[in-house]
Amino acid sequence: TSVNTLITRTGSKIGLIVSKGYMESLYSKEPKEVEPIYSLISRDLILEIEEEIDNQGNIIKPIKHDEVLSKMQYLIDMGARAITVSLKNSHINYTHEKQFKSIIKEHYPNYYLGSVRVFLASEISDQPGDFYRTNAVVINGYIHDSLVKYLYKAEDDLRENLCQHPLMVAHSHGGVARVAKTRAIDTYASGPALGVIGAGNVAAIYGFRNVLTVDIGGTSLDLGFIRDGLYSYDLIPSVAGLPVTVPMITTHSAALAGGSIASLDSSRNIQIGPKSAGARPGPACFDLGGLEPTVTDADVVLGFIDPGYFLGGRIRLNREKAILAIKTRIADPLKISVEEAACLIREETGVRTQKDILQFLEGQGVGVKALSDFAVVVYGGAGPTHFCDFAKGLPFGHSLTSPYAAVFSAFGSSTTDLLHTYSKFVRIDLLDKGKYLTDYKKLNQIVGILSEIAKNDIRGEGFPPDKALFFLEMVGDKELAGVRIKTDKMFLHSESDVKELCTKFGKAGRQGGGKVSISTVVLNALVPMPHLKIKASKLSKEDPGKAFKNHREVFWSPKIGYQKTPIYELALLVPGNVVVGPAIVEAKDTTYVIPANRSFKVDKYSNGMIEEA
Repeated sequence: TSVNTLITRTGSKIGLIVSKGYMESLYSKEPKEVEPIYSLISRDLILEIEEEIDNQGNIIKPIKHDEVLSKMQYLIDMGARAITVSLKNSHINYTHEKQFKSIIKEHYPNYYLGSVRVFLASEISDQPGDFYRTNAVVINGYIHDSLVKYLYKAEDDLRENLCQHPLMVAHSHGGVARVAKTRAIDTYASGPALGVIGAGNVAAIYGFRNVLTVDIGGTSLDLGFIRDGLYSYDLIPSVAGLPVTVPMITTHSAALAGGSIASLDSSRNIQIGPKSAGARPGPACFDLGGLEPTVTDADVVLGFIDPGYFLGGRIRLNREKAILAIKTRIADPLKISVEEAACLIREETGVRTQKDILQFLEGQGVGVKALSDFAVVVYGGAGPTHFCDFAKGLPFGHSLTSPYAAVFSAFGSSTTDLLHTYSKFVRIDLLDKGKYLTDYKKLNQIVGILSEIAKNDIRGEGFPPDKALFFLEMVGDKELAGVRIKTDKMFLHSESDVKELCTKFGKAGRQGGGKVSISTVVLNALVPMPHLKIKASKLSKEDPGKAFKNHREVFWSPKIGYQKTPIYELALLVPGNVVVGPAIVEAKDTTYVIPANRSFKVDKYSNGMIEEA
């Protein structure tokens, strides 16, 4: 929901308050860095107030009560549905931000203020970087309403259906928590993150240590990455083109999926997206008023998707509407047949997807030659339909699909645990000029405070705190900026404990030139949850005959034209069965397209292996 809200720019109308002198720069040194924020918030809804806190956290100019009220009233009158506040140095001293919120609550109580909310940057992140925190609180305010709309309604629906278990919401750092303990920005890319976690659990069964995940749905293409069995984390990820200090599992999203609209650019070349038909009106074949041709329309026109078996037959697609959309917008202007135009749409989709994959991997330091050491796990409603197109020429060691393809992120949620993360900005030298830290009081005190907060939150979620597992992460400062280490030791008691941390920093990255300093302490509190167990089955014969449904005319390419193609039912395939292309394997939630040079094998775990035939 969060990703789609940002991709389609359908979030709330919000206002922003910053410190005086920063209304134009928003604390950035590069004017170009600020541009993406104006796609989320109008320039005339950004105001400044006179106050000042220095780099040491000292109050230089107190906040003015009347100015807060006047600026707040202006933003409300301008139609802002949420107010975001990001004041300079609030990561060191959040007093002024708290005072701002307190003044608003006093003069605009809930029954008067209605649905206008106030979000503070210091509540989203306590990390250095005023520009990053500003981005984070703006994004949080922008997507908050979409979170409320879906999640609170989902929880109400569960209660109405007599479900007594709490609704757990996935977070982009890899864990889950109750709705009340969830901030909107925590859910950004949580679906893709869950897919990565699910893929990691599936890959572990086979012993795959390096994994690329490819999720193609109706609105977005989402990529994920696992190396040496470990998830990759972004400490300052980019959200909607804006860097934020909210650590997340590394994923990449692009507006490239089944609902992406196909059009012609000024040079009459096929262009896929970024505009999407969404779920409503959706592709033209949905027959809900959509007139633009989409990737899914091309799949229907070519015969890859059966109009009578979409979602297992629950929705009947209109092939004639798909033909008309492609003919009007693509085929006639190019003076080619509808089938040729549909092939061009699929071909460009594959090219664009492969390009995104290679750019993503390059950013992770992985070249094409290294792909033989990688397994690719493909899922999403449109993933299996387009895999063989975008994987062309990429030498993956293994290609894997799941029987839960269209709901794979939900499957991933069944492999996660309750996880709360707390952080505190500090500046402590563990090693300086050959001397190790000897006064552990400040660090241990911070950990103690975070631990008590964590225990109270876990208790509030209905779990006993003694069932929780606690571990710390420490983020390096200065020479070690960005280096993050993990330790099971909660408190420091001796010089050897400090030496151990310094050694971990050395192994994690740089030695720091003889100095080891930390900027942030992160406490993770994890409560193990019951997980779905993937069981192996006995392999049957290769013959998939019992799953055969019928033949269908499929237009594979302009060169081949229409070809009588066997159609199989995924639910009737059993472990050991092998479908040799050209063939189509249909499921209730997706379609597997297997061309002539590929085969689809169901292995002992009921996963599908796509291999060269």
